[in-house]
Amino acid sequence: MVRGTVVAALLAAVVLVVASCGRNAIGPGGPPTTGAVEDPALTSAAAVVQPLLQASFPDTFAGLELRHDVPGMVIHRKPDPRLDAEVAGVAPGVRVEFRDAKYALVEMQAAGERVMADREHWRSRGVTVSAVGPAVDGSGVEVTTAGEAGDFAGALRERYPDMSFTVREGGEAVPPVYTGPPPILELPTTGR
Repeated sequence: MVRGTVVAALLAAVVLVVASCGRNAIGPGGPPTTGAVEDPALTSAAAVVQPLLQASFPDTFAGLELRHDVPGMVIHRKPDPRLDAEVAGVAPGVRVEFRDAKYALVEMQAAGERVMADREHWRSRGVTVSAVGPAVDGSGVEVTTAGEAGDFAGALRERYPDMSFTVREGGEAVPPVYTGPPPILELPTTGR
């Protein structure tokens, strides 16, 4: 589970043009894989579902995870029966689990952009922000700092009270700029 959280944080950082350690690029073959046997039907369904949800449901869609071990996809969204029905219509035969999210992807991206715009503000207070991105489960924004952060999560909540933050202390990211679509998180399989 810890690995999945770390991978989610790294993948989400790419959405805000701050990537980390090259683990977030989508190659010509599609989204990153977990080493599980890939289900082509699931991957094809995700390639249709994710852009649809981002374009048609920006106020409720939060994130999408592929589970090749099940196989199935998990869609994180604010409760939205219309979204649920649309997914059922475009991905028949694919196992889909809907989970409630606190924030939509666009809300988390906007909050992450505010944090990134304030990097100098945070640097002047002794905290170097190295990566920012939305949590795939819609729980808030994940922030990685270079070095110790102290109670940086509290400072973030105080400055941006409309968002939840998780802070992870890490290294300075020196990423390439990635401007493609947000990656689909694929969870690692257990027992392999």
